[in-house]
Amino acid sequence: MENTLIFRDLQEDDSEKLIMMPYKQDDLLPHRHDFFELAYITGGTARHTLEGQVHELAAGDYFIVDYGSIHGYERSRGLTLINCLFLPEIVDETLQGCRRFDTLLQGCLIKYYRMSLGQTGVNRIFRDTDGRILRLMTEMLEEYRQKKVGFNQILKLKLVEILLLTLRGLIPEETRRPRSTMIREVLQFVDSHYQGSVTLGDFCEKNHYSMPYISRRFRQEVGLTVREYVQKVRVEKSCSLLADSDLRIFEVAQAVGYEDIKFFNQVFKRLMQVSPREYRRLCMNRRD
Repeated sequence: MENTLIFRDLQEDDSEKLIMMPYKQDDLLPHRHDFFELAYITGGTARHTLEGQVHELAAGDYFIVDYGSIHGYERSRGLTLINCLFLPEIVDETLQGCRRFDTLLQGCLIKYYRMSLGQTGVNRIFRDTDGRILRLMTEMLEEYRQKKVGFNQILKLKLVEILLLTLRGLIPEETRRPRSTMIREVLQFVDSHYQGSVTLGDFCEKNHYSMPYISRRFRQEVGLTVREYVQKVRVEKSCSLLADSDLRIFEVAQAVGYEDIKFFNQVFKRLMQVSPREYRRLCMNRRD
């Protein structure tokens, strides 16, 4: 049974919602938290297990651990890090009780999370290629040590900046502009016909293209199949309708091309990690 670290046991006082800890990390058995952890490796190496995935850590790596996720260190060699342990309400009071990092991101960064189409920054290793994350973590550590007037607000702003930079790195490669004219034509076709029955066969027949060839080129340039791209477009459009209209869920589904509300819910939740109803609630919380 893995040990669980409790946030209140680490607090200097009961009002703390974020703790900064520079640390020399020895081997540590797998454990869980009742808080979110952002860890930045400043030196040394180690083998890190996070939710069953093993990674070799080195300076410049960082990662975010979700509530309840299991991670641990072994073969540590001079491993040093900066730990940012935080509760969701440090980001936004309306998120008190949030226990999933996906939900936290959507609650505070809905627009940007939508761009990444549900890809999460949790339980994976990132590389700080330009040193910006280290600068922010170092500044947070100094603010936490000095605790001058307004330090909690500064900590919040810098944490949100880190989350935004991490989300920016998650924007899928398929959002890059394809180089070939024919693939741009396919994208335009989908964007214009996503509300109806969209088939690559219709496009290829109309434009005299080979469907196997277009399918292969589309996947190479966009990083998705045409079917996956259609689902992506429909979910993006439905996010806008859920956030900015009073349409009921089944009306939103129909408006973006889904007659089967159950299938719409399944696709939406797979891509956005929350249901359409939960997504609308998050949007409403952000407007309050």
